[in-house]
Amino acid sequence: MVRWMKQFARAQHGMAVVEFALVLPMLMTMFYGCIEITRYILVVQKVEKLAHTVADVTAQSRVVTTASLNQLLDATSDIMNPFGTGANSRVIITSLYRPPGATSTASVNWRHFGGGTLTATSQLGAVGATPTMPGGFTFNERENVIAAEVYFQFSPLVSNRFFGTTTVYRSAFYKPRLGALTATPS
Repeated sequence: MVRWMKQFARAQHGMAVVEFALVLPMLMTMFYGCIEITRYILVVQKVEKLAHTVADVTAQSRVVTTASLNQLLDATSDIMNPFGTGANSRVIITSLYRPPGATSTASVNWRHFGGGTLTATSQLGAVGATPTMPGGFTFNERENVIAAEVYFQFSPLVSNRFFGTTTVYRSAFYKPRLGALTATPS
């Protein structure tokens, strides 16, 4: 019996299989972690691009209509491709304006929602109220700014245990190029 135990202790057969079995869970965790981190980075980049695209295209308009805004928001799924929009996203377009002679800052003129059905509210404030702007952002008299806010709910592919569901938020601000867009879209 003692000789058999010594032979078993010196045997190298199957050692690679045992080592692989011990390392496999850690390798799989690292593999799926890298995939999820890469997906998250891609989502953040696409949300940033979407916010700038929506604000820029809106700011290039002479007149804004509900139909043109809806058409623009229908295209958001193409920008976010391959990540589905629908229940995972929400795009909010807002017009901010400081009228001449106004002693305070700008106010929220109008707002349009679309690009998905995610429940999200604007971080800029209510229509008619003074907007909550990023630090250092000031308005001059007669200045109009179009803001686009994008919310996207990111969910991991494999498990919510480690990463969880996260809502990505990005905003972009552009000045209209062809005149003020202060009239409420009709």
